Amino acid sequence: MFECMRHCGVSFEKYIKFILAPLTATAFVVFLLVTVLSAYLFKLIGLFAILLYFVPVFLVLIALLYPKIIVGRVRNQIDNNIHFYITHMGTLATSDIDRKEMMKIISRRKEYRALAEETRKIYLLMEKWNRNLSQACRFIARRTPSKIFSEFLDRMAHELDSGEDFKEFIKREQKTVMNAFATNYQGKLYSIDIFKEVYTSIIISLSFFAAFAIIMPFLTGISVTFMLNIIIVVFVLVELGVLVYLKSVAPDDPVWQTSGEMTNVDWKLYKYFYISMAMCLVVFTILLFIDYVYKLVTIPTPFIVAFSVTPLLIPGFLSRKEEAIIRDKDKNAPSFIMSLGASASARGGDILESLKFLTAHDFGPLTNDVKNLYKRLKTRINKKRAWEKFSIETGSNLIYRFTDMFVEAIGLGSDPKDVAEIIAENFTILNTLRAKRSQTTSSFIGLAYGVIIGIAFSLYISFGVVQSMNKLYSKLNIPGTFVGGILHTVPASSLAVLNVMVFFILLIHAIVSSFSIKVMDGGRFMSSLVHLVGMVWVAAIAGYVSHTVMINMLGVKF
Repeated sequence: MFECMRHCGVSFEKYIKFILAPLTATAFVVFLLVTVLSAYLFKLIGLFAILLYFVPVFLVLIALLYPKIIVGRVRNQIDNNIHFYITHMGTLATSDIDRKEMMKIISRRKEYRALAEETRKIYLLMEKWNRNLSQACRFIARRTPSKIFSEFLDRMAHELDSGEDFKEFIKREQKTVMNAFATNYQGKLYSIDIFKEVYTSIIISLSFFAAFAIIMPFLTGISVTFMLNIIIVVFVLVELGVLVYLKSVAPDDPVWQTSGEMTNVDWKLYKYFYISMAMCLVVFTILLFIDYVYKLVTIPTPFIVAFSVTPLLIPGFLSRKEEAIIRDKDKNAPSFIMSLGASASARGGDILESLKFLTAHDFGPLTNDVKNLYKRLKTRINKKRAWEKFSIETGSNLIYRFTDMFVEAIGLGSDPKDVAEIIAENFTILNTLRAKRSQTTSSFIGLAYGVIIGIAFSLYISFGVVQSMNKLYSKLNIPGTFVGGILHTVPASSLAVLNVMVFFILLIHAIVSSFSIKVMDGGRFMSSLVHLVGMVWVAAIAGYVSHTVMINMLGVKF
C-alpha cells in the first residue's frame, strides 16, 4: 500500500483524508438516498433504478483500488513508451552530450509521460543530491512499477560502475530493451486472441439469454417492458465491458500523428464527416416521409436505419484510405532515414545536399513529403519548423516521433549514420509488430461480423416464434376461467416495441464492435464508420431473412 502511495503522489494520511474518506462517505449518502427514494425511482425509471445501487459500490471500489489503479496507469505509460525512450537515449548517446544533460533533455519530453517523470527524478538526484548516474539509477530502479524499465536501470548502473563505455552500452541496450518491448507487445496481442474466444462465448450466452427473455412474457405473463429493460441493461454493460477491456489491453500505439496540429488531411476528413452527417439526416427524413407520412412504400425500421447511416461510408472510406497511405509511409520510412543518414555522413553531415540527392529516389507515398521537406530546408528560413511540418504532414506518429529524435541528435553533433541506424532498426521492429497487430485485428473483424449475424438470427427467430404463438392463442375461444395462468398473450403494441428493441440491441452491438476494432488496430475512430455501416446492414439483412423464414415456416408476418 505504501509503495502504491508513492506513485500516487500523496502520503498515506492524505490518501485517507482526501480520497478514501470522502468517497466512502459519498457512497454511504448515495446508498441512503437510493434506499429512501427506491419506490419513487422504480416508478420513474423502472428496472434501471437497480443500477443506482451500483453507484456506492463503484465509489468504494474506486477508493480502495485507487493506489493500484494509479500504479497500473504509471506502469502502462512506461511500458508503452519505453521503445521511444530507449531510441531517444540511443540517438543522444551518439553525441558528446553530458549524461546529466541527457537526462535533463529527456525529462522535459512530456510525450513520455511517466517515463519523463521517472527520468526527472534521476536528474534531480544527480543535480540536487549530488548522486552519480549509477546511484540514481539504482534508487529509481527499486521504486519504478515497470519491470522493463527497472531491469534497464539496473543494467545501466552495473555497467557504469564497471567502467564500460556508455555509448556502447546504450547501443547494445537497443536490442535488449526492444526485445522486451516486443515481448510485452506480443503478449498483449496474445491476450486479445485469447479474449476473442471468451468474447464469442459471452455473446453466444447473451444471445440465448435474450432469446429466452423474449419468450418469457408468453410463458409466464411477465411484463414485456420489464424483460426489455433487463436485456438492454445486460447487453449495454457487457458491450461496454468488452470495450473497456480491449482499451486497457491493446497496445497504445496510435497510427496517426499526435502533435495536435491539424493537417489538410484532417480538415478534409472532418469536412466530409459533417457533410455525411447532414446527408444521414436528409436520408432519414425522406424515408420517414415515404413510409409514415405519404405511405408510398412500407420500409422495415432496420432498413430505414441502415439507409440513413450509409452516407457515413464517405468519411469512413476516406479515413481508411489515408490510414493505408500512412502505413505505407511507415514501411518506407526506415529506408529513407537510413539513406539520408548514410548520405549525410558521407558528405560530412550536409543534410541539404543529401536530401537533394534523395529527392530523385522513390520512397513510395513518402516521396512527395521528402520533396516538400527539401524545398522548405532550401529556403533556410526555419530548419526546425521545416522538419516539424514534414513529420506532421506525413500523418504518421512513428515518423513524427523518430524524425524529432533524428533532428535533435544531428543538432547536437551526432554522426547522421549512427543515429539513422538506431532509428531505422527500431522503426523496422515496430513495423513488424504492427503487421502482427493487423492480423489480430483482421480476425476480430471477421468474428464481430459473424457474432452480429448469430445474434440477429437468434433474436429475430425467437421473436417470430413469440409472434406466431401469440397469434395462435389469441384466436383460441377459451373462457378466461379455464385459461388461468397457463396461456398468456402479449398486446400487439408491446410486440411492435419488442421488434424495434431487438434491432436496437443489434445497433448497440454494431456501434461498440466498430469502436473496438479501431481500439485494436490503433487507427482513427472515423475509420470505424465503415464497419459500423457494414454491421448495421448485416443486422438489417439478417432480420429480413429471419422475417422471411418465419413467414414460410410459421405463417406469421411481423
